[in-house]
This record gives sequence, C-alpha cells and structure tokens, in this order.
Amino acid sequence: MPSQPTPGYSSGEYSLPNTRDYVVAELRYDSGIALLPSVETLTSAAVNTRNRNELNEILSGFSVKRVEPLFPLGNDEYDRRAEEALPASMPAPDSEFALAGFVRIELRNPRLSGELVDQLKQAPGVWNAYLAPRPEPANMPTGATRGSRNFEPAQGYLYDPPDGIGACAAWTQPGGTGAGVTICDVEGAWQLQHEDLPQGIKLVGGKMKYNRAWRNHGTAVLGEMVSVPNNVGCVGISHGASAAVHSVFINGVWNVAGAIVGATNALQAGDILLIEQHAKGGPNNKFLAMQFWPAEFAAIRTAVAKGVVVVEAAGNGDENFDLPVFAGTGLQKDAGAIVVGAGVPPSNYFDAYGYGGVAPSYSRIGIPRSRIWFSNYGKIVNAQGWGWHVTTLGYGDAQGGRSDKKWYTLRFSGTSSAAPMVASAAAILQGFAKNRRGQPLTPAEVRGILIKTGTPQADDAPRAPLGENIGPQPNLRAALAELELWFAG
Repeated sequence: MPSQPTPGYSSGEYSLPNTRDYVVAELRYDSGIALLPSVETLTSAAVNTRNRNELNEILSGFSVKRVEPLFPLGNDEYDRRAEEALPASMPAPDSEFALAGFVRIELRNPRLSGELVDQLKQAPGVWNAYLAPRPEPANMPTGATRGSRNFEPAQGYLYDPPDGIGACAAWTQPGGTGAGVTICDVEGAWQLQHEDLPQGIKLVGGKMKYNRAWRNHGTAVLGEMVSVPNNVGCVGISHGASAAVHSVFINGVWNVAGAIVGATNALQAGDILLIEQHAKGGPNNKFLAMQFWPAEFAAIRTAVAKGVVVVEAAGNGDENFDLPVFAGTGLQKDAGAIVVGAGVPPSNYFDAYGYGGVAPSYSRIGIPRSRIWFSNYGKIVNAQGWGWHVTTLGYGDAQGGRSDKKWYTLRFSGTSSAAPMVASAAAILQGFAKNRRGQPLTPAEVRGILIKTGTPQADDAPRAPLGENIGPQPNLRAALAELELWFAG
C-alpha cells in the first residue's frame, strides 16, 4: 500500500520511477521490413531478406529480453509494412504506416543498450535508433498549510489581457467554457478524487505510478483546466470541457509516444491532447520538448492528422531550439503541435521562498510576458502562458492538511503551468466553433488564431530579448472576435 500523503514543500527534483530502459529503432519505410506483433524477429518481403537478416543478426548478438512494436496498431499495418516498400524520397507518411516502423527493444543487460544503438544506426534497414528518453513533468518548484477556501481571486490568469487570457469574458459566449470538447492530459499520475475536480475523469490508458510529486503535478494541471466552478477552491479555464488522462507508464516502461497514440485513439477531431512532459537530451543534455525524439514526433503528427489539437510543453531547459546542432531534428520541424513556452507572470517578483538559493526573496523575475529564464525557446515555440505563481489544485502550500484531496497551491510553475492555459484556450475556441458553426476548427486554424490574436511577447533585453521566441499569450477576447468575423464572412 502506498504511504499516506502528507503536506510539505515539494522541490523541483522528481524521483524517477523504477521503469526499464529500452532502445527505439525506426525501420526504413523503403525497406519492406516489419516486426509483426505475434513474433520476436523481423520479417520482410522476400526481396528484402538481406536487410532483414542483418538486423536479426545484430539482435542475436545481444541478450534480448523483449522485441515488440512500439505502438499498439492492428496487424494489417505491420503486414503492409512487410509487403510494401515506399520510395525513400517520399516524405514520411502521416499515417499508421509510419508508426508501424517503430520497434521497442529491451535488453536483459540495459548497460549494453548504447552499443546496440550504435550497431543499429549502421544497419541499412534502419532510419534511426536511440535510447528511449526518461521524461519528467515540465514544472519548477512549488511549495504547504491547512483547513476549503475559495482561491478564484488569486487566479489572475482568468482575467482580461494583458495580464490574463480573457477566460471570464469567453465564458459568456455560447460554447465558451469548452463545452463539447474533451481534453486528455498525458503524464504520470493524478489525484482524480480531488474535491474540486469533476467526477468521472477516466484513465484511458497506461498505469499511474504512485508518487506524491508526480500526482501533485497532474492534479495541478487538471485544476487549471477543469476544476469545478463553485464555492470551493478554483475554477478551470475550460471548466465546461470533459477531461480524460493517459499515463505515460505502459507495460512497466516509459512510453510517451505510445501514450500519445493511446490518447489519440480515445479522442475525436476537435479534441485537445496535452503533453505535460519533457526529457533530457541533445548535445547539452538539457530538458527538451518531447517532439525532439522521432517516435514522439511521429505520434504527434498522427494525432494532428486525425484533427486532434496537440498542445506540448516546450520544456524547462533554457535551450535555444534554433541552434545548428538541432538541425534536422523535431525541434526544427513542424509536427503540427502548439508548442508552449513559459512567460514571466504579472506577479513578477519572487515571494518569500525565493528560488532555492538561485535568487533571493523578493528579487525581480523579469518583465511580464517576457521569457522566464528556464523556458526553452525558438521558432517552433508558438505561444506562452504564466510560468510562475499559478494558483490551482495540489501541492498544499495554499491549503494543506491530511488529505491531498483538499490541497491547493499558489505556486505551480514551469512550462507545465503554461501549457494548460494554452490547452484550455484551444478547448474554448473549439467549443465556440462547434456551437457557432457545428464543427470544430482544424489544429492549424486553432494554432493560427492563437498566434494572430495573442498578447505579444514582451522584450526584456538583454536578459530575455524578443529573439528568444516563446510566442504570444492567448487573448480569448480577440480570438473569439476573430472567429466571429470568420463565421460571418
């Protein structure tokens, strides 16, 4: 049985659950090689036996514990991969055909995974191979007391621009609470019995890992989006929307790409998929957005192709995605997601906690809506939300006590606190569009409207110049007015 949660300060360091490392290989779609779900060796059309045999020979040199498709697809997709070979010059297909090329390989001795990756990269039938990332929630430290109060007045992000995103104004419009839209949060754990969450939020896939920090994080994210409007606690930006969750822990391993596909399967066109993870990678080993990794990039493309709006935390690595070292990676390619950076909030000074010795109490963070120091940035980052001092559920610094079902915080932060604001704004646009014209917007339309109508990023040079792009903050007043013009025209 898990231990009883207790209130207390939660640092930004997340303990990593005990899950197994594995290698991801992306098979070339021009090779005609596939791994069928029912077998543990690679099969192929007869004309590609050489490539198939070379790959199987590489695997035979390691003590392989498990080889299986990374994504849960139908057998027909794998049969088609083994029977068809698309031209190498053809762009990667936006379909399950592309997903069927990803293979998960788990070794009995994980220390040899790096050597396996090196050999697979040289194999003629493989596009790419890498050690699967170990993601973490993309937030910063938050902070604990007791007794339930109404915290809505502290939710400044609900109110009019330029400080807020204009949620309260949107609620007066038909569909403006996100009604008729489902938001699925992809991360590790949640307290789904919190007093201020709607009943019936469904875990649509994966298995939660009990851990207080992970559970607080998921609860805080849901609280920003769908907490119930009443006399208790907070109110969600898109509280009329339905919520679902999908854990990134699948069959005992970390599989964010698989969780994205699982969540996509549970959603419809016009719904919202929120990715609340980042992971260390790249030449500087900093936290990066999940689309840096090929499997996650492919999974996001599949969701967007279905018409699902994907909102993705940019991550807290203080990394420039436009650097030449990221050329050709998912950080410089468009997967179709709305990538969200973190901006300085209107309360632009540290409180009494300071920041763990990095900055003293009551020191200045920066100009509101300028890039907060930890946020990743670059051309693919489309929008921003508050990166500090976000009032929502969980953690217990605003209200603690014995039960985490009644915990609240004034200090949720990071690109983790920013991304739910944008996801909720997207849900409101979709709810309004479905009510007004009977069908949702496309993911590209949602992203375009949020960028066009948003409150611009602020310049705080030399600390955070505009060249460190994190995009505008949503302005729902302007966005809904823009939609009215669209629909009237």
